[in-house]
Amino acid sequence: MAKKEKVLKPKGKGLFSQFREQVKFLKEVDPKAMPLGIFFGVLIFLVILVLGSIISGFAFLGIVIWAILAIVTGYLTLLLTMTRRANSAIFKKYENEPGRISITVGTLTRRRWKGNNQPVAVNPRTKDMVFRIVGPAGVVLMAEGAKTSAKAMLEEERRKVQRLATGVTVHTFYSAQDGEGVPLGQLHKKISKLKRSLNRAEIAAVQNRLASIDSRSGLPIPKGIDPMKMRASRRIQ
Repeated sequence: MAKKEKVLKPKGKGLFSQFREQVKFLKEVDPKAMPLGIFFGVLIFLVILVLGSIISGFAFLGIVIWAILAIVTGYLTLLLTMTRRANSAIFKKYENEPGRISITVGTLTRRRWKGNNQPVAVNPRTKDMVFRIVGPAGVVLMAEGAKTSAKAMLEEERRKVQRLATGVTVHTFYSAQDGEGVPLGQLHKKISKLKRSLNRAEIAAVQNRLASIDSRSGLPIPKGIDPMKMRASRRIQ
């Protein structure tokens, strides 16, 4: 009887691996991030340790317990500071690159939203793009490019969605850095604040129905933009 061959599954990146990638990226684009993270982490550690020692009456066991809490809190403060700096650096670095909205899509689809970081509509000549995700707030369409033509594509996609998903709320956003649209760095926040209207089963049903109108051919996302790689660990967000 032949022996069964072992199938090696690719291992996901662990927390420390993601942390190393984040540090490497920040050294290139934001050298102040690591020193600031360490500063705030140490500051929080000292504040908690001193206050904890006073509260426990400087008892040895009390100091040990508060020291452990201070270490954990200080470490999380370091990670949170670096995460925020990394996110800001990513949005700043790619704010004028074609396909930049794929970064926002990549961050949202790690959790409750469903979608693809490839555009659902592309104009190869003008480089206008429309991206689509489905989540708790319904369907969200995001466009980038020249204001007039990009908004025309956005409206066309909105009509397509409403024909296939009647009754589902459709939100549209035009992203630009010139004051005529939502800046890339604020797009994620605006979408996250939208009112919930779909449950998990409804999200999956709508996403499957809309897959029939996808036509992701045309301009690919630029190679320099890789939201799944650049995004900080979701464990610390």
